[in-house]
Amino acid sequence: MRYRVNGLRLRYDRDTAEALADRAALQLGVRRNDLSDLCVARRSIDARKEPAMIVYSVDVDSAVPLSGPDAVPVPEASTMNVAIGTESVPGSPIVVGAGPAGLFCAWILARHGYRPLVLERGGDVAARNLALAEFARTRVVNEECNALFGLGGAGTFSDGKLTTSLSHPFIRSILDLLVECGAPGQILTDAKPHIGTDHLQLVVTRLAARIEALGGRILTGVRMTGLRTADGAVVGVQTTDGPMDSGIVVMATGHSARDTWCALQAAGVALAPKPFQMGVRVEHPQEWLDQQQFGAGAGHPSLGAADYKLTTRVDGVPVFSFCMCPGGWTMASVNEPGNLCVNGMSLHARNGRFSSSGLVVTLEPDVFGGTDLSSCLSFVRRVESACFVRGGSDYTAPAQTLPLFLKGKTDRTLPGSGYAFGLRAVDLKTVLPPFVAEKLRRAIPAFHRQLPGFLQDRAVAIAPESRASSPVRIVRDKETRQSVSCSGLYPAGEGAGYAGGIVSAALDGLHAGLKIIERFAPPSC
Repeated sequence: MRYRVNGLRLRYDRDTAEALADRAALQLGVRRNDLSDLCVARRSIDARKEPAMIVYSVDVDSAVPLSGPDAVPVPEASTMNVAIGTESVPGSPIVVGAGPAGLFCAWILARHGYRPLVLERGGDVAARNLALAEFARTRVVNEECNALFGLGGAGTFSDGKLTTSLSHPFIRSILDLLVECGAPGQILTDAKPHIGTDHLQLVVTRLAARIEALGGRILTGVRMTGLRTADGAVVGVQTTDGPMDSGIVVMATGHSARDTWCALQAAGVALAPKPFQMGVRVEHPQEWLDQQQFGAGAGHPSLGAADYKLTTRVDGVPVFSFCMCPGGWTMASVNEPGNLCVNGMSLHARNGRFSSSGLVVTLEPDVFGGTDLSSCLSFVRRVESACFVRGGSDYTAPAQTLPLFLKGKTDRTLPGSGYAFGLRAVDLKTVLPPFVAEKLRRAIPAFHRQLPGFLQDRAVAIAPESRASSPVRIVRDKETRQSVSCSGLYPAGEGAGYAGGIVSAALDGLHAGLKIIERFAPPSC
């Protein structure tokens, strides 16, 4: 019989397959030869005390019956079984956006014979890399093809982290598909899985090819410019390639397609302000973080690059680290000329010199004056524009060391950074909203207490981190997942205001696709 064994602990420097098998036998009270076909179900690191420990859950066959809390039957894998609907609809579903939500929605639709058409304003991975190289050379942003727009969405050029607070059986199906498309197998077992931008570019390319092999189509370089409706229902979209007809449109455009929100509002689609996050990215030397977290184990291959997760509240307002990229760097994540936003990125190996983490404050609509779409966008754009101008209007980023940020003094010099466009010493209170700056200043000492050394001279804050989540939501019905104001329109993912990361967006896209399948019959040939 096959069992799952939890809580197996090994010293980081004794982390071998043989040692793991011996530990499993010891914990179960059986002979080593009684166990076979051992495979890792989950792997995490416990570095709260030295030496750091590797903690495993494993699945194993046993030749003898086992009982007790240390041995439980392996849970059955879940399947995405769904009843096919019968309602007819003109045309194949249109999916707007080829980020995680759009791609996974298209995949489940294509798998069941719905032949979805995916529209992506940006280019494929090769085109995006060329556009980013040109941006680095000229410092002129391509508004349609960049780090935010294109195949795979904003996540393609990120750490590719797959951590999520959600618990859903479909998450394993998402990870399995990513592995089938080239993601490292460790994402199936790591407690904090990540792909890395180098692997992720291959993964999204293969996922797109799989969708097309199943009968779907993906058109890059095509932007939706308007939503076509009649009698409160969607009938298609207007695009840069002309009108396209469909009674089903999945809106999965990501958190930076601001012009798309405006197009939806013009079509009468209900939008609403929502809480979102704003702050800075903080870089530390990765070598310091490894030593702080792992002690004598720093640099050991079993431990990899250290990370952190910090959270506190200031007057009840959440302030926390976000999108932590160990061994990575900070990048300009922009799609609008004259505006600046920074984000983190790392390779799968996470072998860079710096750690880069967002440090963000949650803003409620009443704080940032978000009464409608215009006020939401104006607030964010004012901050991004101010940072662009104070940096020198060439994507040099305004920055300040954490100690001087707390003191309100401007640095004479700044420490080394992974930000390729360079930093300019600026008092960040002059570019950040006062509410954000004040909450960050009060939170940073708390983070230093949680992670001693966090507040150091080599820690530099780079502004702004303003795309952690969307400030608006496309309002949808909880049960049908359709827009409350437009039948046949299915908002999904981060840009719709219902997800916050690769896995959560992919899951939201899957659910949108399944709702379509449950209601509608596949289009006839």
